[in-house]
Amino acid sequence: MRDEHDARRQVLMKKEREFEVGQDVFYPSAGVGVIEAMEEVVFGVEHELCYVIRIPENRVTIKVPKTKAVSNGLRPLLRGKDVKDLLEVLADKSSARPSGHWAEHYKDLERRIQSGGVLQVGSAVRDLMRLKAGAGLSFEEARLLEMADGYLARELAAVQGVTVEAARDIIRSSIGVGSEGV
Repeated sequence: MRDEHDARRQVLMKKEREFEVGQDVFYPSAGVGVIEAMEEVVFGVEHELCYVIRIPENRVTIKVPKTKAVSNGLRPLLRGKDVKDLLEVLADKSSARPSGHWAEHYKDLERRIQSGGVLQVGSAVRDLMRLKAGAGLSFEEARLLEMADGYLARELAAVQGVTVEAARDIIRSSIGVGSEGV
């Protein structure tokens, strides 16, 4: 019975992750983009159907194999409840100060950002902005913050219908830091 339930859940999740031409999406390491086409690409002797995604922010076009889209972190943009959940994560006061070795803390932040999950990216932005407001950031942390805040702000701007700067203000306000946040 449990296996049957898990199988149905997998099918539903897969159906939720079918993307369409014209759909706005988020892709880790690239940000917000739009699926412009489906294209068959040859990898060695294999033929793969790929999503062709244009990233307007940096004028890049990427191709993501359809069979690996979900495992590579491709996802639809936020929806109503997701925005509310993101704002709650940003406002969460319980984020812990980094403990342990700096490299472990950095890897954790990088992992959260590269996951592409909006709540993970949001928690990394929150922690980095609070760290910046307090003790300050290393060069590497500042680079991570700039990248992650850009991803988050562009996605929030796209779904809220506001400018990227207005989205940054929403992020800063939710976290409780001033305009010097990034």
